[in-house]
Amino acid sequence: MKAEMAPSDAINTNSLLLGARLRAQRLALGWSLDQASTRSGVGRDFLAALESNELTRLPTIGYGMGYVRAYARVLGLNTEQSVADFKRDSAAVFDLNRRDQPHFVPKRRVRLPRGTVPALSVVAAVVMLGTWYGVQLETVATPGPVTVPFDPEQIETAAPTPDNILTVRTTSPSWISIRDARGRLTVNRVFVTGETWQAEIGQSYTIDVRDAGAVELYVGDTRRGALGAQGMPLKNVDLSIIR
Repeated sequence: MKAEMAPSDAINTNSLLLGARLRAQRLALGWSLDQASTRSGVGRDFLAALESNELTRLPTIGYGMGYVRAYARVLGLNTEQSVADFKRDSAAVFDLNRRDQPHFVPKRRVRLPRGTVPALSVVAAVVMLGTWYGVQLETVATPGPVTVPFDPEQIETAAPTPDNILTVRTTSPSWISIRDARGRLTVNRVFVTGETWQAEIGQSYTIDVRDAGAVELYVGDTRRGALGAQGMPLKNVDLSIIR
């Protein structure tokens, strides 16, 4: 296992990303990651994620800011500047004035990834075919009319979400605005509790939300946690970095 090297005095750490500056300061103090974790109260894996700028390994953006603040404080760095640099590096720009803006509720529109409709059609056909066979068998065994109601929600329950699909889901009502790579609005309205929006992983979308704590992210069926802290508005969060 290679020993960590202290940064050279010739390095201008102000020109580095926040993660590199955190690591350089830790090495200058002669601390290991374990020692830094003990002093800051932040988990070792999260400190490693901050230092390597692997920000998607953090639970949420809101937790990430708290980790940065705690880590910068014990390292003797400027906490406010470090948090500002973290927001810049993670492309999470906060718009605190949006809290007072009125909600805008246009037509309900949920974008599904390409290929979703044909896939759901196939699933629906399989479910309906199975239902038809079941009705025929039951009719033979028990003469008389048989009614088998079809529940569309069975399709969603039976089919797991593919691993290449990113899902945005609300746990309570929240205004959400989503733009594509050209800046065109895809969604701009209030989502009710449990409502979702989906796209393929890696596609260029940015999201603004009124309450980051009410918006959860999923990759496939795996929950990645809330987008941020409860009650905090977020603007221009890049969804393409979610993996």
